[in-house]
Amino acid sequence: MSDQATEISDPQFTLGVVIPVPEPQRSVLREWRRKFGGADTESIDPHITLISGGYLKSWAQAAARVREVAQENSRFTVRLAAARSFQPASDVVYLPLAAGAERCWALHEALLAGPLRHESKFDYHPHLTIAQNVAEADLAAAYTALQEVDLRFEVHSVQLFDTRNGAWNFCEQIALGR
Repeated sequence: MSDQATEISDPQFTLGVVIPVPEPQRSVLREWRRKFGGADTESIDPHITLISGGYLKSWAQAAARVREVAQENSRFTVRLAAARSFQPASDVVYLPLAAGAERCWALHEALLAGPLRHESKFDYHPHLTIAQNVAEADLAAAYTALQEVDLRFEVHSVQLFDTRNGAWNFCEQIALGR
């Protein structure tokens, strides 16, 4: 998309940068999210969030910073492991990164340097959410059923989203550069 097409006139919006999961792992994760995660995960592709938060400056600057960071980073492997939970702090069952977490941390820190800096109410923890905002029984079922997880995939790109009109909107897929 051109910068002009993605320019946002409202100075208050949320920016999101995520790692998309490729096929065939995406379909496997979608099925687990459909089974355990309820309606909140149904419409959202499985992903690993790098940053998400309020942003008060120009969209063109934000997108340029994401492109710059992506260009400076190389492809890497992610390996998802057995389910964990953020309980009691948050009713979420997720898959932790057994490999690739350090690269996600580096991307997260690089993205927050400069014009994308913002505060978050949660510390960054690279993960892939399976279930949230569901009954305790569903959380427990996801946690129990997903103790033998070992999924791997190559990270070739990041995706940029915004929240125009109150919903997450895909804006751009950006290849990692090296």
